[in-house]
Amino acid sequence: KMRGCQRSRAPRKKAHQSARGRGDAAMSVALDIFVVSCKAVLKVFIIGGVGCFARRRGLLDEDSCRKMAKLNGAVFLPCLLFVALGRSVTIDHLRNVWLLPLSACVNIALGAVMGKALVRALGTPPEFRGAAVASAAFGNSLALPVVLIAAVVGAGDVGDVSFGEDAQAESLLYLGAYMTTLTVLMWTIGPVWMREGTTIAAEEEEKNADVELKELVLDDAENALDASSGDSVAFVSHVSVSAVENESSRGRNASRESAKKEASSFPTDKQKSVSEARVAKTKQNLSGVVWFVAALGPALNANVAASLLGIFVGVVPALRHALFDANGVLFVVQDCASIIAAGAIPQVIIILGASLASGPKHDACDGFCAAGVCFIRLIGIPTVNVGLFLVLRNALPSSAVPASPAFWLTFLIEGATPTANNMMLQVQMFGSRRAADGVAALLFWQYAAAPLLLKG
Repeated sequence: KMRGCQRSRAPRKKAHQSARGRGDAAMSVALDIFVVSCKAVLKVFIIGGVGCFARRRGLLDEDSCRKMAKLNGAVFLPCLLFVALGRSVTIDHLRNVWLLPLSACVNIALGAVMGKALVRALGTPPEFRGAAVASAAFGNSLALPVVLIAAVVGAGDVGDVSFGEDAQAESLLYLGAYMTTLTVLMWTIGPVWMREGTTIAAEEEEKNADVELKELVLDDAENALDASSGDSVAFVSHVSVSAVENESSRGRNASRESAKKEASSFPTDKQKSVSEARVAKTKQNLSGVVWFVAALGPALNANVAASLLGIFVGVVPALRHALFDANGVLFVVQDCASIIAAGAIPQVIIILGASLASGPKHDACDGFCAAGVCFIRLIGIPTVNVGLFLVLRNALPSSAVPASPAFWLTFLIEGATPTANNMMLQVQMFGSRRAADGVAALLFWQYAAAPLLLKG
């Protein structure tokens, strides 16, 4: 009996030790992710500190940061997108990982819907609404996921999941598929959202100016009526003073009518500006095609062109070999683009640091908005992605997606990253100064919270 009990306890003990080992491995991976996240965030803060130092020493001011952002968006970042996509994208690659581009679209849509609900609920200033929605929709798809995936894959066995020797290389291919879709949409839709905030703010300013103008006309008419006596009316305009004499037979009623006519016949500078704005707006709305082109104008930029060109090069083997093989005819062109591309991300972070030289500014983006976008990016979207993972893994046939566990790891990590650093570049190029301060505050608080929240 004793021997039988001992034999029955042995499998239980082994199972307990196995479960304990898996738990220790999971804790080890969580600790590794925390350390890697801290290192990644520390790099952002160190490089951003250079921008902060430059701003405080007067080496960078607001105008130079904006010019630097435009240069980055016109030269440095297009080179980075072209090289990254041209090197990683292939037809077979895109065909086998169809779910990741679709996942990018879903994550963007989730962030946009949640972001729009957030700004409406909080009454976010119109100038910052588009920037807040874009910040909620577009996440960091390359720099941070690379280091996080490397930390998990490097652990080898994580619970019941084992990562092979090729997992790291496979994850880079999966990142490229996700990044391809997100990049094109980011630089197509993002600038439109950034410009939308300034457009809404301008329309509200025009409405307020129109209301002020009407009040001004009525006040001038009343003042002229009060100043009139008997046979004459003295009308004092807000911009110019003119005396208007009327015949005595018209009486007080005629004086009132004359005052109102005079008020409309002497337009102020504000009247002229509003009238000109209305004429311009009318001309703009004459053609639906003109309006459509104007609305999508920001989407026609160098980064979209570079992304599409990189994808084209990647799917055409002859061009790909000519540019990326060491003996290729056009290798020197790609090599120069790679050297320029290396400066793209540091410049964006330096601009971010310069914007935070005086600390996060919550003029356009208050604490509730910052916390809301942080929740969307680091809790809301990741939770939905975990649910989608559980459903899709059981619903899809095994042949529909790659068998490598690195595929699903990429799927989950790409849906759990903070706002993309390129939002800072976009708002500098297409948004307002207040919106740029708001995006800088959003990035600051998200990266501060990332090491704690990314462990999940």
